[in-house]
Amino acid sequence: MKIRNTKYLRHPSSLNILSVMVLLFYCTLVGCTSEYNLATQKQETLLYGTVKEVGIGEAMASKMEQQYEIITDVDTNERVQGIFDRLIAVADRKDIVYFIKVIDEDIMNAVSLPGGYVYVFQGLIDKVDSDDELAGVIAHEIAHITAKHSVKRIQNMYGALILQGLASQSNAKVAQGVGLALTSLFMEYSQEDEFEADRLGVKYLKKAGFDPHAMTRLLDKLRKEEEQGKIREYSYWRTHPYISSRIAIVNQAVTGKMDFKDYLNLMGE
Repeated sequence: MKIRNTKYLRHPSSLNILSVMVLLFYCTLVGCTSEYNLATQKQETLLYGTVKEVGIGEAMASKMEQQYEIITDVDTNERVQGIFDRLIAVADRKDIVYFIKVIDEDIMNAVSLPGGYVYVFQGLIDKVDSDDELAGVIAHEIAHITAKHSVKRIQNMYGALILQGLASQSNAKVAQGVGLALTSLFMEYSQEDEFEADRLGVKYLKKAGFDPHAMTRLLDKLRKEEEQGKIREYSYWRTHPYISSRIAIVNQAVTGKMDFKDYLNLMGE
């Protein structure tokens, strides 16, 4: 998905508190869904249950496929589907049907949508050196779905719309500023979501029999290309930032420990 490269607000504590307040207020009006998430191992309160999430995902997938051409090459689809099937067989979430498709664009990117939809761009497939590296990318996207990161982000956006509406009653310029700030904040996953998806991705790679070190190799490859200025605008590292920190997190998830270099990388971001 072509997402603008917006800078994270890394410590949006006041906005997070306000989002929680808006969520609680909205829940008192229409009710929410509370459930235990096996992936995150937390009890979570959501505006959207599974049925609504799948509906949102279907609508987004339809829009996605109107904008991009889907590859129909049999060999490519069989390769990707085979990797995908092994990973979803060990994923924590079993209450949805998963789908994966390849987009015919020379872009190094992949994206997951609510309700079980994963899209991988041909440009990223061309860059990987093995099925294990491709599995690392796909496992990361599946993890976003099992952890319901996109649903939570949409939930925050819903709260943001309410907030923006309240602000607009007093000052239109303030409302516009809040809207821009929240758009910037919610355009991409938070650092914490990325780390969680990496940890879960490593878990799924191990359980499915893939080499979990391959995720580190791909991230390191992307980091080197970034340092050489070879990364293009809509690339995987731009929508999935903090490469050095992510490598540290992945190494820790794979080996169960963190060496000094990884510690420095994690502390440096």
